[in-house]
This record gives sequence, structure tokens and C-alpha cells, in this order.
Amino acid sequence: MLWTLRSSRTWSLPCRSTRRSFSFTPNPRLPRFADGTLPKAPLFREEVAKAKPFPSFTEAVRKPPIRNQVLFVVAGTVGALVVGAHLTNYELFKWWAYLRASPQGGYDKSRPPTSEELARIKYFTFGRHLQTGLANLKSSVDQLPETMKAVISWSYVQVFQPILNATEGKRMCWAIGAVNVAVWVAWRIPRWGPVMLRSFAHNPLSGRSYTLFTSMFSHENFFHLLFNCMALASFGAAASQQLIAQFKKVEQEHGALSEPSPKWHLLALFISAGLFSGLVSHIGHTRWQYPRLIARLRNATTTPSTSSSFSLKSSASTALTKADTAVAAAALGYPDAEITLVIPPYFPINIQTGFFALVAIDTLGVLRGWRFLDHFAHLGGALFGAFWYKYGAEIWFSIRLWDLPTAFYLHGHGLSLRQ
Repeated sequence: MLWTLRSSRTWSLPCRSTRRSFSFTPNPRLPRFADGTLPKAPLFREEVAKAKPFPSFTEAVRKPPIRNQVLFVVAGTVGALVVGAHLTNYELFKWWAYLRASPQGGYDKSRPPTSEELARIKYFTFGRHLQTGLANLKSSVDQLPETMKAVISWSYVQVFQPILNATEGKRMCWAIGAVNVAVWVAWRIPRWGPVMLRSFAHNPLSGRSYTLFTSMFSHENFFHLLFNCMALASFGAAASQQLIAQFKKVEQEHGALSEPSPKWHLLALFISAGLFSGLVSHIGHTRWQYPRLIARLRNATTTPSTSSSFSLKSSASTALTKADTAVAAAALGYPDAEITLVIPPYFPINIQTGFFALVAIDTLGVLRGWRFLDHFAHLGGALFGAFWYKYGAEIWFSIRLWDLPTAFYLHGHGLSLRQ
């Protein structure tokens, strides 16, 4: 066995000796730690004290903003008034050109037409248009039996004769009511429910602004819709006549500016009033009711019964505020008029008495936190109606006068403002 003859020195591993001479410097392979350099274990109380305090419930919940809503209402109001004034001036030049080209007499073509002359020619033109429609209807049903033809003609007259006899202000109120009915029908379609809830109901906590406009046409139920349309048709017609009377007073002070129709003025008023009342409701809910809700939720641990009985209205409906504005204008314009309630007891009351009673009820509802109606919106509509009764004619005259050169440039071809 030859391998046993080999020296054991050849099989030893080259191990490095760990022995070293005495030295005052530490061995780099064996680091040493002094007693004072060891990290100190943190105390729990000290770490908690260093941590940022957790915000309270009141601090964590911020107030909803109102800046975008204010800007939207201001822009929408200005836009509605400017567009309404431009459409009124457009009709002025349209019917003025029609009168100048008409061979019929009874009009001095050397001057601009008055408001009465414009209203009269519009009435007769609309009547002839309806007569032409009746003649075309009779010719289309000429093959039917005489009894059926008579029923169709009678139905046509029954539908369109009240429309012809109504003032243009009342027709505009009917058109607004038709839009309200269409939106109400859309609410009744189940598959459209999420879209209608998101786009036609204003939630003060959503941050959306355009719903201040779309919610004007939404109604909670059929009776809400019926009452609103009835009030709009009756008081809206009175408000349109009041707008005409107020505008004539301004004409006497600043010069003649014929108005062919009050319908665009009335529509701009209703849109502006709806936006303003919606903004009042939005501010009232976010700056008045919402903080009260947060305060009750903060105390929910001690008084759970009170917090559970309070709820914030998520939708600030402004559908009735258009009627409130019309009631305010009619009450201030016709202080001696009387109205009859549509609910018992059926006795007449002075319109101003009824108007101020409604304002008092809405004020009490705001102070007491009643949630049956949107009292903030109703107060906003009444306030805007009173403001427009006082200053609306001056504002409308100024906007129309400002837009007159633009409207004349676009639509006044062949006419002269200096006649």
C-alpha cells in the first residue's frame, strides 16, 4: 500500500493561523462594539407622541364647495338673458321686414312698428297659418264619411282655437309645462332611472353644476307636476302681462324699443329664477343643513337616536320655483287681485296676502329644518321674482339695447334704425 508511505504533510489543508501578536488596534475581522454605541429600544409612548394626531370626524369631512355652482349660475343667467334679448331683437327685425314687404295698409312704413302693431300682425299671421292647416286637413280626409270629417275638423278647432286666443306668454308657459311632462314620463321609465337620477336630480354633495338647470324640470310625483303646471299656466300668464307693462314704463323713460313678444323675456326670467333658486338651495343645504348633519353624526356615540332621525335631502328640486317667481311678480304687480285655493277651503284671498304667507311658511321651514319641501329653493324663487319686478325691466331694456347693433347687423338687412 504505497499511499501510506507518503508524508502526512502533503495532505494537510493550508489553514490560515488566527494567532496574531499583541496589538492595541481591533481586528477588522472581529469588530467590537462599545457599550454606549448600542441602539436604544424605542418606547411605545414616545413613538405614539411623535405620530401625527388622527383627524376627528368633523375635520376629516370637508364642506362641499360652492364656487363652481356660483360660476355656473352666473354664466347661465347672463347667457339666458343675452340669448333671450337677441331672439327678441331678431323677431323685431323679422316682423318689421315682413310689414314693410306686405302690401296691406294700416301701417306707416316710414317708422319702426310699435309693439301693438307687431303683436297684431303676428296674431293674424298665426291665424292664417292655422286656417291653412285646417284646409289641408280637410283635403286629406276628404274620402272619409261626413260624420268623421266633421269630428276631425271639430277636434282641430277645439285644440288650436285656445292656442290662437292665448297670449304668447301663456303659450310659453304651456311649452315649459310640456317639457316638464316629458321629463316626468322619462322618470317613469325604469331603465332610464340611473341616468335620470344622475342627470336630472341635483345632489348638493355630488359637485355637479349642470343639474342645477336640469333639475328645474323634474318633479317628485304626479300631483307635484300637476300643481306646478297649473300654477305656471295661471300665474305665468299674469307675470308676462306684468313684464309688458313694466317694459312700457321703461320705454317712456328711455325711448321706444318695440317688443314683438314677451315670451323670450319670460323664458329667460324662468331660467334665471330656476338657476338662482337652485343655487340658494345648494348653499342652504351645504352651508346650513350639512353642518347640522355632521354635528349630529359627531355626537352619534352619545345620542344615536337623534342622528338616525336626521337626513340630508340629496336632491334640491327647483321645479316649483318658476311658479314662485311668477307668483311674486303677479302679487307685486296686481296687489288688489284675488286668488282661490285649489284645496279646501275654497275661498278667495288677496294675492299679496297669500304670497307673504307662503314666504313666512318657507322661512319657518328653513329655521325649523322641515324637509317636506325645499324651502330654500322656494325662498330663492320668491326673492328673485321680487327683484325682477323692481329692476328686471331696466335690465332687460339695457341688454336688448346692447344687443341691438349685433342683431341689426345679422338680421336687419334692408332696414334702417334711423327712420
